Amino acid sequence: MERCSLCGTPLRQNDTTCSHCQHPVIKKEQLADPPAPSSSRTWLISTFLFLLLVGGAGFLWYSLKDPVSPEAGQTPSVEALTLSEWSDEQTAYNQTYSKDRPPTSYDVLRFVRQYTRTIPELATYSKEYDSIETFSAIQFTTLNVFESEFKHLERLTDAVDAPVAPSVLAVTFQKFTSKGATYRLRTQETYQIATAKGTTPVTYRVHYRLKVHTDHLQIIDVNRTEVSS
Repeated sequence: MERCSLCGTPLRQNDTTCSHCQHPVIKKEQLADPPAPSSSRTWLISTFLFLLLVGGAGFLWYSLKDPVSPEAGQTPSVEALTLSEWSDEQTAYNQTYSKDRPPTSYDVLRFVRQYTRTIPELATYSKEYDSIETFSAIQFTTLNVFESEFKHLERLTDAVDAPVAPSVLAVTFQKFTSKGATYRLRTQETYQIATAKGTTPVTYRVHYRLKVHTDHLQIIDVNRTEVSS
């Protein structure tokens, strides 16, 4: 029951003033019930909450899953290295290998890098010695590779009689792949030769193919192209 806010006298339902003190009666407005949400609004809220839940679960799964492993058989890329960044702590062509101990990628790269240092020797041998026998004796290459190299190193072989012998300036490895006991790699090699006007560089772009022959590495194919300066 409502009472007068001034004197506390009980009020009847339709009283506009208090019967005791004549204080005006102020009726309290009843709050209307909140409108029921429409069906479309309910659908939108439900859809948003569902997408939020799915997105959160997906993010949690991605953040906790193991990192992806490289595919089997995929060969990692080899960073290009200049000649000055290598060391010759071991002689590559004296190393022997087996099925249980195959050469590493570093072994193959070192083998080719040391081969590039013999290129001026190949040119020198061609004028003074039995170059085929001497060069093949160090087991770097096959006879066919030697003959191919001698043919494509014409500018170096022409310069061997100069006061300054040809020398290697830089070797950069550009790509390396392997498949079983066969290895392929590309290099860019620069050699220095002496001319009447001084020294000049000669640069080659080279594709090598190697394999483990019996128990040691051997170059079985070389594709050498001179690059114009």
